[in-house]
This record gives sequence, structure tokens and C-alpha cells, in this order.
Amino acid sequence: MDGAPAAAWRGTVRAVASGPAPGAAWALLGDFFSLDRWVSTVRTCRRVEGDEVGRVRYCEGPVNMAAAPGEAAVVGWSKERLLEVDHAGRRYSYEVVESNKGFGRYRATMRVEDDPAGCAVAWSFEADPVEGWTQEGFVGFLEELARGVARRLEEEINVAKPDGV
Repeated sequence: MDGAPAAAWRGTVRAVASGPAPGAAWALLGDFFSLDRWVSTVRTCRRVEGDEVGRVRYCEGPVNMAAAPGEAAVVGWSKERLLEVDHAGRRYSYEVVESNKGFGRYRATMRVEDDPAGCAVAWSFEADPVEGWTQEGFVGFLEELARGVARRLEEEINVAKPDGV
């Protein structure tokens, strides 16, 4: 190898939530500090600095990859800065600024989209290769996270309006 940096990873994952209207989903997901409510692997999500664009959240939970047999689970954490928020467009962009999860450069946009079934949650990302992952494995992990967020939205919103009324 000539020491050239590996190509950046880019991709988008999308999961449909049956029932919730996009506006109702955004009312819940649009809070930059509520990730622990929607992503099962995030146990803590709190503000550490700033207001509006530029604010930083601290997220903590089990490391994305399973511990080896007999090994204690490691707590993973990251600090993430909000780069842009567009409430009308139901999206925000952020970057990882510090982490123990193997991230170098990582930028992502989370958005709520229209879908005939209700709405969809979509994450687009651009990242340097993540230590310990293949690109396919990383995308698969993000797809599972998006499906989990869609399920949580269905649970939260559809329960509030029984029978989809």
C-alpha cells in the first residue's frame, strides 16, 4: 500500500414508520438531545455546551460491537455537534467531534420524510472508515438503528391515536 487514506464511506439508510405523520414524528425526533429515547443503544444523551446550531450533545451506551466472550462490555461515548437544523424540512445535520468508538471524521443528516405508510426516518452519512467495521457492516448497523427508531415512533405515536384515527 502507498499509505493513501482509505476512501470515505457514504450512504443513506431509511426505515418506514407505519401510521405516524411526518410532522408528528419530527415533533419527537427534532429534539437533538432526545436520541436516548429513540435509539436503543444510546443510554444517555445530554447537552454539554451551546445553544441552537453549534450545540454539543454527549451520548453514551454499550459499544456498537459485542464484547468478546468473558470480556466486560465497554461503555462507548461520543460528543456530537449540531451543524444545521431545518425544522420546516424536518432534518438536522451533525458531526462527531470526539469519541471512543473508532470514529474519525463522521458527519450525518437525520431527517423525517413523507411516505405513503406514514413517514420514514432517513440517515445519510459521510465518514472516514470506522475502526473495527467494514462499510457493509456499518451500513447494516445503521439500518437496524433506523428500523428501531421507526418502531419506537410507531409505538409512541400510534398508541396516542388508537386505530390510526
